[in-house]
Amino acid sequence: MAKLKAPLLSLGASGQLGKALVYFPWKGLDVVREYVVPANPQSAPQVTQRGYMTFAVAMWHTQAYTAADVIAWNRYAGTLAAIMSGFNAMVMLAIAAQAAAISWNLISDVVVDTPTAVGFDVDVENSEAGRPLYARIGTSRTHFPVTVALVDDGDGTYSLTWGAGASGLDYYVMVMEWVAPGYHQRSGIFHIKSG
Repeated sequence: MAKLKAPLLSLGASGQLGKALVYFPWKGLDVVREYVVPANPQSAPQVTQRGYMTFAVAMWHTQAYTAADVIAWNRYAGTLAAIMSGFNAMVMLAIAAQAAAISWNLISDVVVDTPTAVGFDVDVENSEAGRPLYARIGTSRTHFPVTVALVDDGDGTYSLTWGAGASGLDYYVMVMEWVAPGYHQRSGIFHIKSG
């Protein structure tokens, strides 16, 4: 039964009216919609999509993302047109990779040393050794003009030393893996300031 705070079909109603309408608050608004019985389709595409989502969420929760990785993912999410968290951004990319039949490669435990006059180091753990990684480097969160290949250390880690520019600059670094034309896997965006 609908509970009314004012005359019917005006502000303040909540609950269902028979099996026809449902009144509820949404984002500070009082709204009404048709009463719908939820469905749980078990079609092959729906089951496949749910598997993608389950895998992506498990990757976030059970893999080796450090606190710095999570901050970097949140920074990356802040550059997107949609408002979302780093978790949402990573899950979105992992689902897209699986839908494109590309195995999601966990790029984690990224450590970017504070730049000095001679440059800075980037160290990365990669869940699939042997696949090439690149560091994209720039002075803003949205523009990365420098691309440098990381060196495979042979033990599941990659590293590079890059000569930094002027002191006092903010640098942004992300680690990427090109898998196929038009698609890449990535880390979040790491921020450092040169000395």
